[in-house]
Amino acid sequence: MAEIKAQASPHVHEHPLVMPEADVSGDKPRKPKRVASLDIFRGLTVALMVLVDDAGGEWPMIGHAPWNGCNLADFVMPFFLFIVGMAIPLALKRIPDRFEAIKKVILRTLKLLFWGLLLQGGYSHDLDKLSYGVDMKMIRWCGILQRIALAYLVVALVEIFTKSPQFNDEISSSFSIFRKYCWHWLFGASVVTVYLAILYGIHVPDWQFAVQDKDKPNYGKVFRVTCGTRGNLDPPCNAVGYIDREVLGINHMYQHPAWKRSKDCNVNSPYEGVMRNDAPAWCYAPFEPEGVLSSISAILSTIIGVHCGHVLLHFENHSTRLKHWVLMGLSLLILGIILHFTNAIPLNKQLYTLSYVCVTAGAAAMVFSAFYVLVDVWGLLFPFLPLKWIGMNAMIVYVMAAEGIFAAFINGWYYNDPHNNLIPNQR
Repeated sequence: MAEIKAQASPHVHEHPLVMPEADVSGDKPRKPKRVASLDIFRGLTVALMVLVDDAGGEWPMIGHAPWNGCNLADFVMPFFLFIVGMAIPLALKRIPDRFEAIKKVILRTLKLLFWGLLLQGGYSHDLDKLSYGVDMKMIRWCGILQRIALAYLVVALVEIFTKSPQFNDEISSSFSIFRKYCWHWLFGASVVTVYLAILYGIHVPDWQFAVQDKDKPNYGKVFRVTCGTRGNLDPPCNAVGYIDREVLGINHMYQHPAWKRSKDCNVNSPYEGVMRNDAPAWCYAPFEPEGVLSSISAILSTIIGVHCGHVLLHFENHSTRLKHWVLMGLSLLILGIILHFTNAIPLNKQLYTLSYVCVTAGAAAMVFSAFYVLVDVWGLLFPFLPLKWIGMNAMIVYVMAAEGIFAAFINGWYYNDPHNNLIPNQR
């Protein structure tokens, strides 16, 4: 959300943007406008989430990569985090009182955590059978909204406690904005250091688990996984999974990880299907894609988004903003691709690796820049009105999608027989 104020310029028609928060302040001199490109980008991300959730099983190329790699679905989470980051400085700029800002941030964090646990904790099971309720011994503590809540809370508090009283001071060049917000980048560097130190330094011992899915033929069977290593980024023996098993408990992790569609596990890979007869033990194990260590790394996506939000606030012409966003986006994309294809650090959404952060944050900066040019510079708003509406009502749409209401609605239209519907393979 942002207000567009006309800038008096004899040469170029530009629109500096600042952030109004009508729901925070009681002063309403005039109804503010929103940054349409940010709403549209948010709407696109929500629409992508609905698409990959409902169709990813039929078209694996748009679903989550089983392990290393980056498919369309793997851009959704970092896009959300980038957008949240962009909105943080825009929102907090209009809350000068630090205590009031902290209160707003904590309240919003609690709301996200509540909806995350309700929607992804396992409470709702089957819309058709109206089945609901969750065994607290099996509740899933982590999820998309929980990760967003953590990143939002941490980065928003950094923004609050490091914000300068003089908003427009020391911003005279593209490099001075890095100096003004150096604490953000120092914090980001600390996040990278901690993440990499744990990912490559912690020792992962052997572990075992029992299959908890009562619908599986091997329910109750105990499997043992041999590790005894460190710095391993393969599915069974990485530090991300080890920390989640120790902190969350294996029964509270996601029971249907994307790796079950990998060639090592599935005869129909990359489609969902029957497990291979010689599938290794870890193929039957749960894994938390929004776990503890990977969520620490995910904070970086939000920090990069915050930086782009600072650019939106401090620079007053389109060309300067776009130059900054595009240069950063290209640099991150190139860095991430080099890390991946040199086998230094593979692209991996499940582990939220540094190369994955770079590629997805760079892509987010480029996509937002494209929308900014089309909508806020050229004024081509009309074709994107559906996405703008979704972006302005993102939480409602997300709740409906997470609960399967969209899929149930589409699946409810059939010809002659309920199985003759728009969603294939429902038998």
